[in-house]
Formats: sequence, structure tokens, C-alpha cells
Amino acid sequence: MGVIKKQILFIINGSIVIVFLSVITIFATGQMKYDNPGQIIPVFYTQNDYVAWKAIVKGRIVSIGEREDTAKQELTRTVQPKTKISVRLYNTDGIHKGTTLYVINTNNLIVSRFTVENIFRSQSFGDMLVGYGYFRLSTIGDRVVQRFEGAYPEFAKIHKARGDYYKNMGEFGNAIKEYNQAIILDANYPEAHIELGKIYFHNNVLQFAFNEFEQAYKNKDRIVDKQDAFELLYYMAKTRYIEAYETNIPATLKEKYIKEGLIYTKEALAIMPDSVEVLYMRGIMCYKNHDPDDVAARKTFEQIIELDPTHTGAYIALSELYLKHKNKNKANYYSKKALEVDPANERARFIYRMTKEK
Repeated sequence: MGVIKKQILFIINGSIVIVFLSVITIFATGQMKYDNPGQIIPVFYTQNDYVAWKAIVKGRIVSIGEREDTAKQELTRTVQPKTKISVRLYNTDGIHKGTTLYVINTNNLIVSRFTVENIFRSQSFGDMLVGYGYFRLSTIGDRVVQRFEGAYPEFAKIHKARGDYYKNMGEFGNAIKEYNQAIILDANYPEAHIELGKIYFHNNVLQFAFNEFEQAYKNKDRIVDKQDAFELLYYMAKTRYIEAYETNIPATLKEKYIKEGLIYTKEALAIMPDSVEVLYMRGIMCYKNHDPDDVAARKTFEQIIELDPTHTGAYIALSELYLKHKNKNKANYYSKKALEVDPANERARFIYRMTKEK
């Protein structure tokens, strides 16, 4: 590349910029393909530093020159080379005029610091910026980084999308890794917490699952898609439902989980009022608790039957409720309806026999 530049400089002075930039661009583009835009990297001020600070690669230098207004500066009237750079960016998120960025070498040492002067989009190279500083130790192809302050949603979304891909492919280990990386980049990213929680849930790691759902719930106002909001509340209710009724836990903890489950089912139904599964969980939690609300439970199960006349569980629950209140006729009717849908259901057969006895 140096030989070509020298020959063109000697032969065609007017074409120097075009040819020079072409050569530089090939070099920088080849380097950029090895970068991971979402990766947090440690950077140092000197080789003797033991403590690094975190940064994210934003792009690479494609040209180094001099400021157009150098001769106008008050402090000097001489032209100073290496005071201006052009950078090819991965994206412009978090960057604006006046932003401070850093140039690092291959050892992740900071060799320059500069201020963004202009951001523009090139038809050939995409997002670009021009920055002013002193680049005596910088070279073409050096990485430009931005200090990591703890939340980079644009990069978190990249890892979330990768996690979705791996999850759909059944590669759950890689999916967990990507979702965790998204959370590192944006700790309050609700959708990443939801998807990570769902993986734990389906692997029956309920406490881990609920921890993730709870983190998402704290930031539910950031959820744009109603389906995502519903799924979060559904899984929170489902986790508490399973913990309350299908695990061996102390009575006080069971009642706590039921109360929480009732809250989550109510919020879920506000989004999707015809969800039969959420209605069923809510109905069970209404009457199978320390302070039951049988009226609310009955209305809920009747609503389920209207939506799904083949719902065996709702028929059995109604038969149990009426049997509890000594209404054998109603209990018999609903247990019989349950058997019409599922003739082998043991619970329905038991209630039906009890209500037939005189």
C-alpha cells in the first residue's frame, strides 16, 4: 500500500486523495469484519496499568489528515499533521457532535483521544464521523472505542436476537450465553430477562426463572409488544401456581405465592381477557387458598366453559365448589359434563359417584 501511494503522489497529484482513500478503505474494511460490535473490551492508558476500564468498539480509522481550520487557530499558525481522522462506524448510537471517543492499538492501549466534529452517512461506506484531536501515535485501521457506562441497548438487542436464534435452534446453552450478554450490556432489558426466564422455567429451575421474570417486571414499562407483556405476566403467574400447588413448601410461603399469582393473573387478563389458561389458574387460586373466594372462582370457571365447552378442569372445579356447598345436584351435573369430555377422568368419576349416593 505504501508503494502505490508513493507512485501516485509522484505521478498524479490531483488523484492522490481518491486513490489513497481506496487503499485505506480496503485495509479498514478487512479489519472491521473481525470486530464484534457488541463486545465489551478492557482498555488501558499505559502498559503498566493493572486496572482497565470497559469500552465498546465503535469503528475503525480510515484516514488521518489535518484540520481544515488549523491555520485559523490562535495558538499556532503552522500546519500540524495528524489532527483529523475519519472513522467508519458500525452505527451512530450514542454518538453525537462533541462526544469524546478514544483510539486504541492492538494491545488495547489508548493512543489518542478526540472529539466528534461531524457525523454523516456515505453511500459507499455507511456511517462515518470526522473527529479532531492529536493522532501522532494512531495509524490507519486502529479501533475507535467509546467508554462503556453500563447500558448500551443497541448492542443488547443484537445479543438478544442471537439468543432468540439459538433458542429456536434448540441450542439453549448458547442462547443463555447470548441473553446474559444482552443483560450485561443493558441490565434493565426486559425482553432478554423474559426469554432467559422461559428457558429456566421449561427446565424446571423455577427460582431462577422467577428471578428473571421479576427483573423484567420491574421494567415492564419498557415493553412495547403487548404479547411480550402478557407472556411475562403469564409466566410469573404460572411459576407461582406451580410452586404453590405442585411443590412442597411451607403454608405461609404457599399463601404468599398465591396472593402474588392472583395479582399477576389479574394484570395478564387486563391484556388478554379471554386467556383460558390464565383464567383457570386464577379460578383455582381463588378457592384453593387460606381465605377462599368461592363466588369469584365460580364466575371464573363459568367464563372458561363459555370460552371452551370442553375444558374438563373447569367442570371438575365447579363440581367441587358445589359439593363443598352441599349442592349435590349441581355437583352431579358438572361432574357428568366432565365425564362426557373425559370419560376416564378419575376425579370426575369420584365426584359423580358421591353425588349419586343417597
